[in-house]
Amino acid sequence: MQIVRTALIGVGVMGKKYAEMITAGSAANMKLAAVVIRRPELQEWGQTLVNTDNTRPEIYADTEELFSHPEQYDAVLIVTPHKLHPEQAKRAFELGKHVMCDKPAGASIGQAIKMTEASQRAKKIYAMMFHQRLYPKYQKLKEILDSGELGKLSRIMLVNSRYFRTAHYHASGSWRSSWNGEGGGALINQGQHILDIWQWLFGMPEKIYADIPFGKYNDFKVDDEATIQMRYADGLTAVFVLTTGEAVWEERMEITGTKGKALLEDDTLHIWKYSEDSFQYIASRNVTSREELTVNEEVIKFEKAVEPYPQMLENFADAVIKNDEKILTAPGENAVNPLMLTNAAYYSAWTGKAVTLPLSAEDYEAALEQQCRDEAHRREI
Repeated sequence: MQIVRTALIGVGVMGKKYAEMITAGSAANMKLAAVVIRRPELQEWGQTLVNTDNTRPEIYADTEELFSHPEQYDAVLIVTPHKLHPEQAKRAFELGKHVMCDKPAGASIGQAIKMTEASQRAKKIYAMMFHQRLYPKYQKLKEILDSGELGKLSRIMLVNSRYFRTAHYHASGSWRSSWNGEGGGALINQGQHILDIWQWLFGMPEKIYADIPFGKYNDFKVDDEATIQMRYADGLTAVFVLTTGEAVWEERMEITGTKGKALLEDDTLHIWKYSEDSFQYIASRNVTSREELTVNEEVIKFEKAVEPYPQMLENFADAVIKNDEKILTAPGENAVNPLMLTNAAYYSAWTGKAVTLPLSAEDYEAALEQQCRDEAHRREI
C-alpha cells in the first residue's frame, strides 16, 4: 500500500480543513476515499471535493453507512465531538482500519485507555492530532530539557490565555462547554494541546491540586479557567494556569533548573545558563548571594508558522504504509496522559482535595456521571 485511502468522520471547522488539505494533496501518500456528511446544507460542499488523481470521495449520510462499506478505505480520521470518539474508533479498529483521532481521545481516562487497547487488539496504527509537538519552539525546548542543559528541574510555571472564547463560541454547538456534551470545558477542549506539550516535556506529576471557579466568565458549570498545582516525585513543583476568559493573549512558560532557566513568551525563548550548578553554589560558596555566579543569556525568536496539520497527516500515512507506529509524532496511547491531568484536576476541584496519580478511571467516571446528572437537572428547572 502506497496510498492510504482515508475516510473522514466529522465535517465541522477542522474536519472541512482536513478534507481540503487531503484532496489538495498537501498530505503525501493520502487520499480522501469517503466522507460522512449528515447535514444537508453541506452536501453541496462535499460534491466539490476532488482528489489530485481526479477521484471523488464517496459521501455517506452517517457512520453506520460508512462502516458498512469497509472495503473502500484503509484508515479513518475522526473529527467529531469527542464524546463520540471512543465508539467510532472502536468500530473502525474492529473493521481492521487504522485511526487518526482529533484531540481529545474522549472525555475520560477510561475511554482513552480502551481506545488504546482496541488498537492493540486490532494491531493497527493509532495516532492523535497533537500537532503542537511540531512547533519549533517546543521542539527546541524538548531538545534543551532532554540534553540536561538546565540541570535538575526545580520549578515550572505556565500561564495561557491564548484561547479567548465568547458566549457565541460556547453556544456554537449543543455539545460544547457542558458535562453532558463535552465532558468539561477549557481543560478538556483547548487545554488538551497544552497539557500534551506539558507531559511531553516534563512527564507526569505525582500529585495534583486544582482550584477551578467553574463558570467564572460564563453562565455554565464547566471550567473556563483553572489553576493547577503539581508536585513531582523528585521535588519538582509546578503551577499551570489556563483561562479562556482573558482578552490579552498570553503564552508564558517558565522553567527553572539548577544549571539554568528558560522562559518562553509566545514565540520568544530566553535561555539563561549559570556558570555553576546553583544547588552546589548555594551549598559551597562563602558569599551571601549571587556575587560569584555568572549568568549568560541567549534569546531565540521563532517565526509564526502555518499550523503543521498536513505534516501530521503525512506522518500518520507514513506509519500506516510502513506499519511502524514508532515513527508517529503522537501515538494514540499518548492521549491518556493529558486526559489524566484533566480528569485529576476536575476530580480535585470537585472534592477540594489533592489527587495522587494515577487517578482511578472508575472513580472519575462515577464523579463525572454525577456532574452530568446535576447539569441535566439544572436545565430542567
